[in-house]
Amino acid sequence: MAVVTHLVIMAPPVHAPARRNRPWPYLMAAVCLLLAALAGGCAGRAGSAARRDLAAAIAASGGLTPVVLETGPACPAPLVAFGRNGRGGTLAVYIEGDGQAYRNRSRPSDDPTPVDPVGLRLAARAPDGKAVYLARPGQGLSPEILADLDSALWTTQRYAPQTIACLNTALDVAKAFYGADSLRLIGYSGGGSLAVLLAAGRTDVVGLVTVAANLDLAAWAELHGLALTSDWRNPADVAPAVAHIPQTHVVGSDDANTPPWLCRRFLSRLGDASRGRCLVLDGADHHRGLAEAWSGVAADGPGPPSP
Repeated sequence: MAVVTHLVIMAPPVHAPARRNRPWPYLMAAVCLLLAALAGGCAGRAGSAARRDLAAAIAASGGLTPVVLETGPACPAPLVAFGRNGRGGTLAVYIEGDGQAYRNRSRPSDDPTPVDPVGLRLAARAPDGKAVYLARPGQGLSPEILADLDSALWTTQRYAPQTIACLNTALDVAKAFYGADSLRLIGYSGGGSLAVLLAAGRTDVVGLVTVAANLDLAAWAELHGLALTSDWRNPADVAPAVAHIPQTHVVGSDDANTPPWLCRRFLSRLGDASRGRCLVLDGADHHRGLAEAWSGVAADGPGPPSP
């Protein structure tokens, strides 16, 4: 039986004092991004650099260090990754969302690096143990590397078989690198869609968590008046293949991008939803309130709570 639960989160006070141990690069990157939003500053290359600096600072705050994953020809571009080793045989893999894939509804971005990498914020709050964060193809790369890449990597191909194959290879490499024997996949937004698609094709996934994920691409596209690319794979279509995996799908009660009913729709496609649940965070939306609640969600683990 599917489980739908609610978690009440407390937002920090508006005038909360700043954290004294916040890394200086984090502050500088945040200021730069704020100026970009308010006054058009930090544009172009500076904006890209600020986003990369912000990601590095967030990773460092969680004890995650840069990792080089040799994916060979499976990936047309290097994948940015941060990770840490730890005890246990299960590697928690955090997959980032779509990032800044488009400048507007029709124009691809020159740099898909997220302005606010929620997936990385989740990874930085990961419990002790083996953990690795995977940026999506094209994210976190320098303008020089991006100039030689086709923007289709982060737009029309972002849920295509070649992207899934690239990330699948990255999972194999990361698993070997950290000496893990199983995987727990955690994906934010579009990264959650890919986490389901990856889990459906593997036998070593022992837990699955999605956060604000578009779990039914057809229904999500209809909701937003978008046209699906023909070779995209839909997580809802492979739902029965992951029904045996303990899983939690986290969504904000105020999320207009991926509303809670998408999660319930996905559970209905599992066939046997006894190992899955929707966890609705009261007051959270597609960005706000997700990372703040993550410590409690991660500690609870995937799947329905024990009776």
